Amino acid sequence: MRTLAAELFKEMIARPDEQVDLASATLLIALDEYPALDIQKYLREIDDLASAVQSEADWPAENTRGAIEKLNRFLFRTKGFRGNHADYYDPRNSYLNEVLERRLGIPITLSVLFMEVGRRLGLRVEGVGMPGHFIVKCVENDREILVDPFTQGEILLEAECRRRMEQQFGASLRFDRSFLDSVNKHQILTRMLRNLKGIYWERGEFRKAVGVLDKILLLNPEGSSEFRDRATAHFKLSNFSLALADWVRYLEMEPQAKGIEEIKRQMNIAGRLLALRN
Repeated sequence: MRTLAAELFKEMIARPDEQVDLASATLLIALDEYPALDIQKYLREIDDLASAVQSEADWPAENTRGAIEKLNRFLFRTKGFRGNHADYYDPRNSYLNEVLERRLGIPITLSVLFMEVGRRLGLRVEGVGMPGHFIVKCVENDREILVDPFTQGEILLEAECRRRMEQQFGASLRFDRSFLDSVNKHQILTRMLRNLKGIYWERGEFRKAVGVLDKILLLNPEGSSEFRDRATAHFKLSNFSLALADWVRYLEMEPQAKGIEEIKRQMNIAGRLLALRN
């Protein structure tokens, strides 16, 4: 059954990408986990962060590079936001309300915070969905400045991005300049949700994984692998009719997919278990 959080999220993402309020959408992701969440409170906190930067005597900055340095100093030194290296896969790192409360996050949530504060300051800040790591870039005319909010707002050159990828993936993934292209808000939300799905899946928290998968499928209704995974999660939760519906949908979308025999075996088990309930 779709929750209020999912309905509100659906309404938000139905808008054209440029009309999606990224901070609000990110907070709506947290609403299932935190049903009493006061979204407006956290939006005001982001407003207050931007206002605090603007109130500094040396604001506005002379140029975009100067504005980035002042924003970095405020967020990462004065306010103490930082990447959670010690417990990277803590799900709280993926919820913007917790990031604001704990001052800890992962690359994508810290990037969203940087983007939203920067936007309120008049900066054009865009997300960059590199494989394995999320950063941002500040754009001024034809100039782009790459920034890594996970490492205290470190300013990066393309060569450093290439080096990091080579270090992380080795020869299995060759660097391409397109990895530094901007991603839109729907893509950012999808990546954030897939991170969260992976965390809950590894923890065996399949009820929470289903809630996340519901939102991923709102963003990507043709995501066949998400139907397959949601079916598996429903099966593990003994939601056999829901599992069967998702497996049927998956097989309709991927009739030649690998592992079909195993899926059919699980469908047979789910059907028999469902019959026992009648």
